[in-house]
Amino acid sequence: MKRIVLGALACGVLLSGCATVEKNEKDADPFKAENEKFLSDTSQNKDEVFRVLVQSDGYTVVQSSSGETIARSPDPSGDKFISEELIRYDKINEAREAILSISLYPDTGRIMKVRPKRLAALREIDELLVEDIQRWNFISPAKKSVSPLRFDVRYRVVLRKKQSDEEIIKEVRDKMKEKSGQ
Repeated sequence: MKRIVLGALACGVLLSGCATVEKNEKDADPFKAENEKFLSDTSQNKDEVFRVLVQSDGYTVVQSSSGETIARSPDPSGDKFISEELIRYDKINEAREAILSISLYPDTGRIMKVRPKRLAALREIDELLVEDIQRWNFISPAKKSVSPLRFDVRYRVVLRKKQSDEEIIKEVRDKMKEKSGQ
């Protein structure tokens, strides 16, 4: 009985979250202007060094400051992996921002600490962002020591509803059946 009530509650929450208007493929990306503004407006925080836009179909990193003393080592396969991980969350149209504070070891420039400063308020997404930043490596373009040793990385995660409500409900029902062993 308890499982049935919890299942019905989960379906109700999912349905209320999915009650957004279905996006027509011909429609323009509703987040395009906001994403461009996010990537170009780098004047908000003096501690911020990188901005990252993560979507299921792309991963973009922009460096806003300290370009002469620190750079992110390219990792196209890791970027693609994180983007692909977002596909399973593309059930609603939503954009969230988060800020992670990073501390580096002074001798190697490797990550010492990752502390969330502002969460995206979606637990799975917050965990994914911490996973993502932990794979980053930093180098010094001038071959000097890496600097700054403490800085912020601002993320913008964009989720897009790519399935119909019926497909989402079917997927949830199938997962509930798997968990209950039927």
